Amino acid sequence: MSHHVTNSLHKSEDNPKAALLVETTIPPVSRANLRMYWLARALSNEGDVLVNMVAPSRDLPSRKSYFTEGIWMNQFPGFGRALYGTFRLPVRLWHFIASILSVILLEIMYRRSKVSGFCAVHAWNPLAGMAAVVAGTIIRRPVFLDFTDFYSDIARTDMPLLSKPLVWLENLVLNRSHRVFVVSEVMREHLIANKGLSPEKVVVVPDGTDAQTFRPGLDGAGVRRKLGLSNDTPLIIFHGDIKHDDGVDVLIHVLARVAKERPDVRLLILGGGGPYFDTVIKPLISELGLAENIVTPGWIPHQEVPAYLNACDIGAMTLRATLNHDNYLSFKLFEYWGCGLPVVVTKLKAIGRIVKDGENGLVCLSEDVEAYAQAFLRLIGDRELGRRLGAAGRELVECEFDWREIMKKEVACYTQDILNLSYRPKGK
Repeated sequence: MSHHVTNSLHKSEDNPKAALLVETTIPPVSRANLRMYWLARALSNEGDVLVNMVAPSRDLPSRKSYFTEGIWMNQFPGFGRALYGTFRLPVRLWHFIASILSVILLEIMYRRSKVSGFCAVHAWNPLAGMAAVVAGTIIRRPVFLDFTDFYSDIARTDMPLLSKPLVWLENLVLNRSHRVFVVSEVMREHLIANKGLSPEKVVVVPDGTDAQTFRPGLDGAGVRRKLGLSNDTPLIIFHGDIKHDDGVDVLIHVLARVAKERPDVRLLILGGGGPYFDTVIKPLISELGLAENIVTPGWIPHQEVPAYLNACDIGAMTLRATLNHDNYLSFKLFEYWGCGLPVVVTKLKAIGRIVKDGENGLVCLSEDVEAYAQAFLRLIGDRELGRRLGAAGRELVECEFDWREIMKKEVACYTQDILNLSYRPKGK
């Protein structure tokens, strides 16, 4: 163990500690860990807790431990680069086993060093949640779960054979967790009514964004020059993963309809990639003759995303109405709003309690191509309406959906009774 790590441990020997299981390294190299990253910062700053982030390294040789922003990052030998590749199932299985072993070894190390150990094991998503349940059972500590999506419903179209096993996994983890943090009141109501969870067990802590990073006024004009677009080109953006349920195929059909009236319109697809994009979206773009209307820079570093959003005029969320989408909130909504963009979104249950048609966005029925097209054309033709809707969304982000405030509610569930579970050696 390095001299720096040893000193940091001694400085915090009486601090309670929390183990957070995540998918990728911290600081985040992708959006996947942002929620847990902000939770870790809040636990450290608000709760005076030493956070151990347990994550796979990007490849086997890069295993290491280090402190960053008050968080002790513990990387086990992993295959983080292959998380979304062809061999993702065996990769995730190894990460599952390694996460459990890492928590156990860290707790043993704390006990041998005669310092306070873990008070809880905290995870996001079902597989990491299951690792937390196993590790928590072995070291006899409660498990906290951030349940932001129904992965069993996502798998219904992406990986059909895994859909039913994931339902079983979700149910097990939900029932074995001490606290379940969900992103919407709709999801809370669903888990209580359909999964039999007690109301006091389920706490609503919504998703959000970093309002200081995702903000208006960044160099959008510079991004447009880089992309070869003039300042008056109407630019719609879709940002994030592309799966069937995200409705990007619907958005492509909408673009074809919009382009009939505004041939100068462009769609910026920021992210995407993967088998669905290559086998469904690319051929559809070609079939509809939209190659000139679509800009695809692919994945870019997360810190560059705000400037790209500032280059755009409208944020698109043409999601399909599914069980998952009816219950969840989307990072991209708050990132669009954070940068002051007006949004066109699908009428969904949870998002519908936030996005009000004509007040802070335009709302359309799922897969209604004509309604979406008219909404985009309306915003393209009425820049003042777009400015007003975007400003209302920005105000909502500042007041209710900034990570710095959101995560205080989650930290509050680390009550003194939980913190006192940290191991205290006899005689201390």
